[in-house]
Amino acid sequence: MTTLDRNRKTRERILDAADRLFRQFSYLGLRMKILADHMGLSRKTLYNHFPGGKREIWKSCIERQMRGFAARLFLIVDDTDRDYVERGGDILNIGSEAVELFYGPDGLISSGEDQELFFPELKSLYVEALARFFGEGVGNGLLRKDLPIRSLSEVMMTLITAWGERGSTLMEGEVKSLPEFVETVMFTGILSDEGLRQSQRLVRRNRHAYR
Repeated sequence: MTTLDRNRKTRERILDAADRLFRQFSYLGLRMKILADHMGLSRKTLYNHFPGGKREIWKSCIERQMRGFAARLFLIVDDTDRDYVERGGDILNIGSEAVELFYGPDGLISSGEDQELFFPELKSLYVEALARFFGEGVGNGLLRKDLPIRSLSEVMMTLITAWGERGSTLMEGEVKSLPEFVETVMFTGILSDEGLRQSQRLVRRNRHAYR
C-alpha cells in the first residue's frame, strides 16, 4: 500500500469516527482529544490529516454525507426500469433521512449559519435530480403536462428544508412524516388521473404489507 493510500484510508477512518462522535457529543461538545483517544491516535496525527482541526473534519463529514445522499438519489432517478411511483417514495424517504441526519435533534448541522453554508450545495443536487424525475413523470403521463418542473423541484426542496428546521410548525401538523406531508400537500395536485390511480395502488399495497 502506498503512502497516499494509507493517508486516504486514515482520513476515512477519522471521518467515520467523527461522524458518529459529532452526533453523540454535538459540534461544540466534541473535542479533538476525545476523537484522538477514541481512535487511539495522537492529536498531532489528526491535525496532520486535517490542518483546519475540528471544523475541517466537521465540514468534511457533512460534505461526504451529502455526496452519498446525492449518489443514492441519482441512482433512483436513473433506474427508469423500476416503477415510477415506488421510486418517488424512495426519493421522499431519502429526503427524510437527510433531514434527520443533518438537521435532526442529533444532526450534524445545528445552526442557521451552518445551514446557509451547506444547504445551497445540497439543494442544487436535489433540484437537478428532482427536475429530471418530474420530467420523466410528465413524459410517461403520470404527472400533469402543464407542470413548471424546475419551480416544482425548488418547492419540494423548500418543503423538505422547512420540515427539518428546529421548532418547525409543519412537524406539529396533522401529518406525522415528511413523505405523508409532501404527498398530502403536493402529490394530489401534480399527479395525472393515471398517476393518482397508481399512487393509490401503491398505498393500498403498502398498507397490506404492514398488516
